[in-house]
Amino acid sequence: MLKSFNKKKKDNKGFTLVELVIVVAILAILVGILAPQYTKYVEKSRQSADVSNLENIVKGFKVAAADTDYNVIPAGDAVATYTITMTATGTTIAATNAPAADTNKNNAWKDAIKEYTGYDFSATGGVTEIKLKSKKWKTDGTVLTEKPTGTIAAKVSIKSDGSVTVDYDPKSVKDGTK
Repeated sequence: MLKSFNKKKKDNKGFTLVELVIVVAILAILVGILAPQYTKYVEKSRQSADVSNLENIVKGFKVAAADTDYNVIPAGDAVATYTITMTATGTTIAATNAPAADTNKNNAWKDAIKEYTGYDFSATGGVTEIKLKSKKWKTDGTVLTEKPTGTIAAKVSIKSDGSVTVDYDPKSVKDGTK
């Protein structure tokens, strides 16, 4: 009985320590090569999320300009300008020449944006739910590190005829470059 137990033990096959060390070394090399590529793709997805959030608000203004229920189009020859600014702490909208709510119960632009984007910009500090995620937005020509401190912005101009134009800052927001 003892001889048969020893016989089975000799037939036991497994990996040697050298083979395991080689496999671990190969895995370490692969991780070293692939990790920078992975982080690059993660950063690009963060930038895409930032641009998507900004573009969502811009689309809200475009839809509001076409909707007669909301009062976002200025009267006369004026141009209403809405500047959307995204930072690491939140998103704000500054309005210039924007029509206010009138006596006919037409709502102001803040109500339109709340309906079309789901975010309420009536608070003083803007919306803190929409923040920059990417660390790579450039400020003053330097690449940001650790925490995003740069800004991206869009200026939506609505003319009295209802036409809408959008300017992005930096221009890389629109064309997708850094």
